[in-house]
Amino acid sequence: MRLPLSDTPATLAALIHARDALGDVMRPDADTHLTLSLLLLKLASDAHQARTPSSAQRPFDRMHSLPFCVPAQARFDTLFRQRHAPGNALRVMTALRVFTLANPRKLGGIFPALHLGDALPADEIERDHVLLHLLERLALPALDFRAVSARGNACISDAVEGLLERPVAGHGCAEPAPVPTALAWLMAALTTPTAQEAVYDPACRHGALLLAASRWMRGTDDATIADADLRHPLYGQEADPRLCALARLRLLLHGSDSPHLRARDALEDPLLEDGRLQRFHVALACPPLHLKWSPTHASADPHVRFLHGVAPRQWAHAALIQHMLATLDPHCGRMAIVVPHGVLFRDGEEARIRQAWLDANLVETVIGLPDRLFAGAAVATALLLLRRARSDEEVLFIDARPLAAPGQRGPRLGMQAARTLHTLCAERASVPGMAHLAGPDEITTNHGNLSIARYVRPAPARPATDLATLRSRRAVLEASFAAVQRELNAELEALERDFADLA
Repeated sequence: MRLPLSDTPATLAALIHARDALGDVMRPDADTHLTLSLLLLKLASDAHQARTPSSAQRPFDRMHSLPFCVPAQARFDTLFRQRHAPGNALRVMTALRVFTLANPRKLGGIFPALHLGDALPADEIERDHVLLHLLERLALPALDFRAVSARGNACISDAVEGLLERPVAGHGCAEPAPVPTALAWLMAALTTPTAQEAVYDPACRHGALLLAASRWMRGTDDATIADADLRHPLYGQEADPRLCALARLRLLLHGSDSPHLRARDALEDPLLEDGRLQRFHVALACPPLHLKWSPTHASADPHVRFLHGVAPRQWAHAALIQHMLATLDPHCGRMAIVVPHGVLFRDGEEARIRQAWLDANLVETVIGLPDRLFAGAAVATALLLLRRARSDEEVLFIDARPLAAPGQRGPRLGMQAARTLHTLCAERASVPGMAHLAGPDEITTNHGNLSIARYVRPAPARPATDLATLRSRRAVLEASFAAVQRELNAELEALERDFADLA
């Protein structure tokens, strides 16, 4: 019996059970990558098996993604039927290669970059044994998607995220600190990508922000997201080929059709279209907090991205912001980026770059994020929202630290806090101790320094009240209450007399 596809806990439990079949691996994340790679093959195989001649020309899932081509020798059911025969490792790796060759636009380069062989034992017999168990566990009812479309389905999407967030016991996590889900949601909510717009992340790491943007578009315009996904796929760059491959795999599992992610450094090798910088409506980024670059690229940049100034070698965030601004649509482009606090106040060339942004009226909102929000990083961070075309000149400053919830590994930004920040940004009003809307003159007084502490002051403390004052206030309230009670009693008595006369 197949479990309902909406049963996310069962699907997640089945995925964890499947990953556990691989046991100890050469690289802590290799088992997760192999499990998800075979899951994608299984989803495509199940969808292929579920299609009928009459539906062959129709999209097979609610995202209207183009269906995968799955040759017979690469299908999961073929691997499953042959699982007891020697050579599981060769058959599985061959199936993934054939699967890739049949879908080069979607899958080209993903599986080799993930080094899936690191998940398998060196001994051939042991490899066949663990893959036998992996194939059997992937065939559990909770992972049977033949009856219902799975790509783009919330259940499998949540289960995939759950597996990525849950490292194997004792192994830890080999990947960079993940972007908190609530922060990714907030960045998408503040930039509001629509189904007709292109989204870009120049430092996409595991693809968390592109995924948040995709989910935002689905949630706000579910009827047209399918067409938008085909016309305007997600774009991203990531210098680490393995992280880039993982981001592509992750987005494909979530239902995105051919996300355009490239294993390139955005500052050195930007995305081009007809020889010019490619333009996007929305740009999102949460780059490494210690980001370096070679400033020599600025003077020789053929795309003139660094007119505002040249960021220092050891702090490349200002350079990345300039790159993102250069890629934005000049009429409606907007961007959100997480940066170390130093970007807001450092002197020298960075101060001149900041002033150029302010002079061009590009900075819309500055949010100071909770300290130690990213695991293993003690650097204070801020979220910057910039917009190419603005209707006002004020900059909203928000201190989000009071909204942080305590967590086991430090402060945590929850969804309730993210929604509160979204509301504050929408209202764009000063709130004592929380937010301050600063005009150009005030920012000029501070010499273009965007440090949140200069604008958001602690809420004034309420003056202490002595005991005599409290007793006096209580007496006044009691007297007022007694007067109101007498008036109500008089009205009730009058009504009772009227009813008695009528009777």
